[in-house]
Amino acid sequence: MRRHAPPHQGRSTDRLTHPKQSPNKDRPNSGGPQLKFKFVETASFIVTSHNDKRRVTLGLYGTGKESQNLQPAGNVNIPPNQDIPQIGSVVEVRYLYAFRESGSIYQPFYLGERDDIPSDKCTVDQLKFKAE
Repeated sequence: MRRHAPPHQGRSTDRLTHPKQSPNKDRPNSGGPQLKFKFVETASFIVTSHNDKRRVTLGLYGTGKESQNLQPAGNVNIPPNQDIPQIGSVVEVRYLYAFRESGSIYQPFYLGERDDIPSDKCTVDQLKFKAE
C-alpha cells in the first residue's frame, strides 16, 4: 500500500493505494484501488439530559478552574437495541474528533454504558481535538 500523504499527523483520515495501481480520477464512488481509514477515538461521557426520541446530551468536567463545572460535549443517538442510559450515568462513545471552540464531538457513536469508571474521571483531557 502507498500513502498519499505523510503518516497520521493530526488528521482524522488516511488514504492508501494499492502499489500496482495509480489513482483514477474517473473511478466510481465505491470500489477502486484506494482505501480510506478513519482514526476514531473513544471517550467516557456523562449523560446530562434526554432529548426527543432516542438521543441523549453528553457532558464532561473541565480542567483547572472549571474542574467542577460540567461542560456540554454534544449529543449521541442511542441504537434501538440498547437501553437509554439514565441521567448522570457514564457512557462510552466513539467519535472522530472534538472541536476545540465548543468541545462538541464529531460523528459520535454510542458504544454502551460504563459502570467501572467514576464520573469524576470524565474530563475534557481525554478528547482528541481537530487539527487546526
